[in-house]
Amino acid sequence: MAWRLGLVIFLLVGLGVAYFAANLPEVSALVDGRAKGSVTLMDRNGAVFAWRGDQFGGIVTAQTVSPFLKNAVVATEDRRFYRHFGLSPRGVASAVRINLRAGRGPLSGNGGSTITQQTAKLICLGVNYDPDLWKSERNYERECRRSTLWRKIKEATFALAMEVKFSKDEILTIYLNRTFLGAGARGFEAAAQRYFGKSATQVNAAEAAMMAGLLKAPSRLAPTDNLAGAQARAAIVIGLMQQENYLSKAEATSSIAQPATLTAAATDRAGGYFADWVMASGPEFFTRNTTEDVLINTTLDQNIQTATEQAVRSIFDRQD
Repeated sequence: MAWRLGLVIFLLVGLGVAYFAANLPEVSALVDGRAKGSVTLMDRNGAVFAWRGDQFGGIVTAQTVSPFLKNAVVATEDRRFYRHFGLSPRGVASAVRINLRAGRGPLSGNGGSTITQQTAKLICLGVNYDPDLWKSERNYERECRRSTLWRKIKEATFALAMEVKFSKDEILTIYLNRTFLGAGARGFEAAAQRYFGKSATQVNAAEAAMMAGLLKAPSRLAPTDNLAGAQARAAIVIGLMQQENYLSKAEATSSIAQPATLTAAATDRAGGYFADWVMASGPEFFTRNTTEDVLINTTLDQNIQTATEQAVRSIFDRQD
């Protein structure tokens, strides 16, 4: 009975893998999954002062991205990525044990997912966003992240199909471009431009570690709101990179001593309310409902705006 049951399960999984693999599109069709575009606002001098919507800075691949960033992601999320077949039974068992010890359900909290499984979630197991089925992209993404037993079985089968259809670097390429990294940045290229004003192909070890660290909690650790938290998490990632021999001890020590910092554009908040007004009052097809990435030139003078905000604050500090 055990032998026959095992054979039936093997055949069913094989059929599922073959079905998903046959219906997977090419990698180029999976790197940008946004239903809407983003808006970048520039002041009167052409300097960026605000972003709205999910930014997508362009496609990077596992071959073109900075080696520091590639290694940071693998060391943090799935150190056996290049050695497993898409699933990690050891990782799943460890996650279930941690969840049960913490008093949670076996599938709640730690998931033990490989990068391949995480990528399967990011593309929602091949189900595209349909506004007629979901009220918003947030509801769509919430549905994609549900952790039921059936969902986990389907996710595992889909991950195996991805391993059949794509190479390891192609899977990592999809992951690098689809994952959310806080502050409206979708993908590592957008995050590198948003936080450091450079391409993801150019980031150093400290910057790579900070971005890889955001994968744990992108909204809570976004350096635009929590720079100290992002730097503390980056130090942990640097330690993991050293453990996997991606960094020497000297490189790790130097990266921790000189943590990544943000560009002035990333930290400058002047004109935030002005940006909100532009988004609310501008044509919907350029602002709220754009399906393309839009650049909007405005009349904002950041020097005047900053001085005005400081003057208003000083009045309230003294008189209110």
